[in-house]
Amino acid sequence: MSETATAIQPQVQKLEGKLAVLRSRAEGIIVRDADSYRDCCEGKAEAQKYIKDAGFELDPGIAKAKETYDHLRNQKAKFVDPAQAIVKMFAQKAEDYRTEEKRKADEETRREQEKARIETERKAAEERRAAEAQAEADRKKRQAEIDAARASGELKAREAERLRKQAEANAAAAKDAAAKQEVLTAAAVPVVKVKASIPKVAGSKNQTYWEHVIVDATKIPRMYLMPDESKIGKMVHDKKNKAAAEAECPGIVVSSRG
Repeated sequence: MSETATAIQPQVQKLEGKLAVLRSRAEGIIVRDADSYRDCCEGKAEAQKYIKDAGFELDPGIAKAKETYDHLRNQKAKFVDPAQAIVKMFAQKAEDYRTEEKRKADEETRREQEKARIETERKAAEERRAAEAQAEADRKKRQAEIDAARASGELKAREAERLRKQAEANAAAAKDAAAKQEVLTAAAVPVVKVKASIPKVAGSKNQTYWEHVIVDATKIPRMYLMPDESKIGKMVHDKKNKAAAEAECPGIVVSSRG
């Protein structure tokens, strides 16, 4: 037990005894007539006086403890507040570095992503040209075969013309497919992500903290607002009328007690 607790032990024991008597009296009383009602009101008055007595006995110690607490808190603040400012100074400079590194990483990401897009489109166009060249080579080869067969008498003119048109149609279809494939290939650009150069430091988190300042309270959505309990309580106290108070401030239920 602390020195302070030992010093006030007699007062505490005295208060505990009175409290036990009051509690027993409150629990046991049954209000059924004018006399018991009078006893009940007197008991209430005694309990209220007990509260004042408890304050009279203990408030000086509380005041002294508060004085000591305030002194120690002020002493602590003399050292902690400047240190907090230093912490913020370090934190702001670290945050400035992180922000700049992230900006550089984003910038490089955009450059590399653009390079990837250009290279993907170049390869897609190159593959299309190669496919078109192959389709044209196949057509010419087939045309040469048809011409040779026609010259040797293996093919008649009408059949040769049909095969020639088929070869041209095949080549056109192959070129059309190559053009469509170019679009698909060019769209499949690999995703590039450059990581910011922010080292991991023990005891420090590489994260950004966001804060806010209210500049126009009238624009804040209702879901972020809090009822003013003190103002509502004053209104209810001033009205001293359940119906009037509830009409003044819908959403509350007013009650009274003696």
